[in-house]
Amino acid sequence: MKFLNVNAMLALLFLSGAEAFAPPKKSMTAAHITELNLQSLEQKTPDYDTTAKLLESYGEKARIYRRNVYSAADWIKVRRSTRFIDTLWSTPKSALINQISTEVLVMTTSALFVVLFNDLLVSGYTDFSGVHQDGIAPFLPALKLPLAPFTLSSGALGLLLTFRTNVSYSRWNEARTAWGKVINDSRSIARMGCIWSKSYKNIDDAAVQRLGEAICSFSRSLMNRTLPPQEDEENFKQYTYDRITDQNYAEVLRNAKHRPTAALAELTSALVDFKLNPLHQVEVEKVVTGLCDALGASERIFTSPVPTFYTRHTARFLAFWLLALPMGLYEPLTGVNHLTVVPVTM
Repeated sequence: MKFLNVNAMLALLFLSGAEAFAPPKKSMTAAHITELNLQSLEQKTPDYDTTAKLLESYGEKARIYRRNVYSAADWIKVRRSTRFIDTLWSTPKSALINQISTEVLVMTTSALFVVLFNDLLVSGYTDFSGVHQDGIAPFLPALKLPLAPFTLSSGALGLLLTFRTNVSYSRWNEARTAWGKVINDSRSIARMGCIWSKSYKNIDDAAVQRLGEAICSFSRSLMNRTLPPQEDEENFKQYTYDRITDQNYAEVLRNAKHRPTAALAELTSALVDFKLNPLHQVEVEKVVTGLCDALGASERIFTSPVPTFYTRHTARFLAFWLLALPMGLYEPLTGVNHLTVVPVTM
């Protein structure tokens, strides 16, 4: 009889709980919400007007003046004995501080709010006479946090920021290497063309000039490829009118969908018209292929940023960490009615 009762109970349990082992049935509403969430992950490239508006910010305008190429005189200036004092003196004019002024203002406002909320409403403050004044609403909870979470999480935050800095520098160095290859290969092609023009009777000055213009137009097209049209399109078109002799090629370059490739095609065509012997043709084509490789490396860096989910995660982590920092510093920093929290947070 006991076995029958046990079997009956097991059967009842299996029958009543069988649906728990089946996959849940998604309603149309849940499926629709999931689809909307997935659509929000799609990258939305800003249109022309939005990009033009973003380019009006101080940070974007300042980028034009940060593309420095050092000379011997610049290195001498950097090594001057007063550079440390000059750098400190120019801090208010720092382009970086001006660029992040909004973030600094938000952090300052957050820290000031925490201090005023706790001093005026909850904990009270000490007036200029040294008398402690009670808070207006001491029953409210104070905006305070223990400092231990910030101490423990600072290591993880440091690793995230260090990794991002290292990746950014690595990308910058790779881009500089690719551009250096463009310069070196361009010089090699120009050198070979000039030398061969003295050995081949069919190569005249016009052919050499065409080769030189094709070489220069490639690097100029690559530069145009990596800049927004609002910044460089008019300058590039003016370049094609002023610096290219063959306006038919200039028209092709202006209308090309991928201008660096069009410049490479013109470069190869100019070399083919030289009618070089096979050995010379193979050698110079290797250098042209090097230009194409540098183009591919530049576009890979330009079109493939640091994974956005990583940068967003780091930005959110840093934002929450900094916004909560004044609450963690309120207890340790007691000077001047805890107002020292504000400059330390900044």
